[in-house]
Formats: sequence, structure tokens, C-alpha cells
Amino acid sequence: MNSTDWIDVEAACALLGVKPQTLYAYVSRGQVRAEADALDARRSLYARIDVETLARQNRRPRARAEVAEAAIRWGDPVLRTAISELRDGMLWVRGRSLADCAEALTLEEMAAHLWAVEMRICPAVEVPAMGKSPIGRVLAYLAQESADATPMQGRTAEEIALEGRRLLAGVAAALTGHCGGGLLHHRIASAWGIEPPVANELRRALVLLAEHELNPSTFAVRVCASTGASLPATLLSGMATLSGPRHGRVVTLAQKALRAALEDRMPAFLGSLEGRNPYGFGFGHPLYPAGDPRARQILDMLPPDSPESSAIKRMAERLELAPNIDCALSALSEARGLPDDAAFTIFATGRVAGWTAHAIEQATSGEIIRPRARFRSPDDQR
Repeated sequence: MNSTDWIDVEAACALLGVKPQTLYAYVSRGQVRAEADALDARRSLYARIDVETLARQNRRPRARAEVAEAAIRWGDPVLRTAISELRDGMLWVRGRSLADCAEALTLEEMAAHLWAVEMRICPAVEVPAMGKSPIGRVLAYLAQESADATPMQGRTAEEIALEGRRLLAGVAAALTGHCGGGLLHHRIASAWGIEPPVANELRRALVLLAEHELNPSTFAVRVCASTGASLPATLLSGMATLSGPRHGRVVTLAQKALRAALEDRMPAFLGSLEGRNPYGFGFGHPLYPAGDPRARQILDMLPPDSPESSAIKRMAERLELAPNIDCALSALSEARGLPDDAAFTIFATGRVAGWTAHAIEQATSGEIIRPRARFRSPDDQR
């Protein structure tokens, strides 16, 4: 193809009449081909013929139920939000790029930005020992907090945010098994016995994980919040969803993939997962055809010739896919000698800030989320 056969994101979106995140979803489904711009690797170009074909198809009327069914799987956004949007291959949080937030903010400042309230330090929270594993402790903590909590219905955003700061600190304490005061990345660093330079890397990672639009756990949070439930109950629904091996626990398999590459066991590892989508162990991302920018931000903190960086490069070349955030978190944990569960702890702690923002927005909207089902008989093979 010559240069006129490939168009930039603005031209593609104009032809389709959609936002960039919808275009990225088309790419992830294989409906539109994308490739890196030879003049600027940070930008992607899109096959004009694919875009024009899809534009013609989209002009044909479709039943409302068919559109809704397609949207529920990596499709068009199903909820309006003022919190974040995917644009030009980057997440923007209340008008500020996630990269800029990670460069400048602590998790507490990011939470305040997400919640649209004044920044305050999270209080020190005592969390009783409730299990050996981080996920077991945090689920038990949020369940206990939910027992007698006040519903969010009728409360102001400021009131919910005040409770959110305490719960954010409690989640960090439950995940790490360490209670203390100070900035959250310092508390986690203290629990893991890591030095200030690595603590700053931890700060950046927490901010990068704080928000990611309507992922499965955030959608679960919004459904729960739409009923007016309490904030801890809402966060519990998000944490339970995050614990799944196709969501937050992808980092577990991503860490195994990294170690296999480090130990020259990559062919055997990939052979054991033949047919498995590499997204499930840290490579590729349906929303980022040009590569996950969050992963780049984390991996750039590691020396390019480090064993972890070299192993990821080999794996990415073998798969012909860029590493995603789960791979990057695993690399950071491995390179800095963090506990085996560190990647999940970073993911879960950071994401509580975003969940709380969505809980506030949904609860104060007064709207309930109630999708419709489309019946399919056992004989229907579609």
C-alpha cells in the first residue's frame, strides 16, 4: 500500500463518525487494520479501505438490541462519564493525560483529582489480620466494612470522598499487612522494605493503575453504586471482580511468562498455553493497537539492558505484540525484588481511587444500571 492508503486517527474517526476509543475497539476486533507511523512511532495509521468499508456497513440501520449486544464486549462505551476517556492512544483523566499525572502526582493527589475534591492525606487505619493472602485479607476487610456502612444514596460527593480516603488506606493496609501513616506509596514501601528511589517508581505505578475507563471491575462498581449501596460494598464488588484470572490476576500468569523468558523456558511456556490469547499473560491490548502507554511508562523506569527488559523484548518479538500493563507490573516487581503478590497489590490499591470516583459519579447521578437480556435458545448457535 502507498501512503494514501493509510490515514491518521482524526481522518479515520471523521469517516466513521466515532470517537477514538471506538476506532480502537474496531481495531481490536480485527475490523480495521492499524500499523505504526513510520515517521512517528507514537502514532498509528489506519487502513483507509477498512475504514471506508466499515463506514458503509455502519450506515445500515441495526436493531437496538444488536447494537447493545455488540457494545458489551470491548465495544462502544455504555455509560456516560466525566471521569476519563481514551483518546489518541492515551487515557485522559478529567482533561489531564495519565502520563502527566504519573509524572507529577501521588496517589492521594490523583484520588483528589479523580474525585474532584480537595487533596488530603489518607488517615492511618488499623486493619486486623484476616487471612494469609493479600486478596483474602482485602476481601475480608471490605466485607467487614460493608456490614453496617451507610448507603451512598442521598449523600454528597464530599461525604463519600471522606469515607473513600479511609477505605483507600484500609485497602492498602489489608493488602500489605502493614498499618502506618504517611503517603500511601511510602506505607507500601515500608511494608516491603524498599528504598526511596524504588518508592518513587511505586508512586508512578500506583497512579498509572488508578483509573482505566469502564473495565470489568469498574463496571461492577458502577452497577453496585447505581443501587445506592454503601461505598465499601461497592468497592467489594470491584475487588471481587478484579480477583478474576482474566482481570487483575492476569499479573500472576504474566509473572510466570516473564520468569519463563528469564530462564530460557519461553518455548515450553508458550507451548503449554497454545491457543491462549497472549493478552491473558501480559502481551497485547484490545484498546491499544500501538502498545499500552502505561506499560511503556513503567518499563522505561528499568534499564534497557536489564534482564527483565531483555526478556520482555524477546517475548514481544516472538509474539509480535507489545507488552501491556500486567507484563510491566510483573517486570517492575521482578527487577526490584518485590514480593510475589506485589503486582496485584499495586493494581488493586491504585484502582480503588478510580473505583471511588466512578462510585461517586454513579451514586450522585441517581440513575440505576439495568441492562436487558437477549434470550438465546439452546438450539441457537449464533
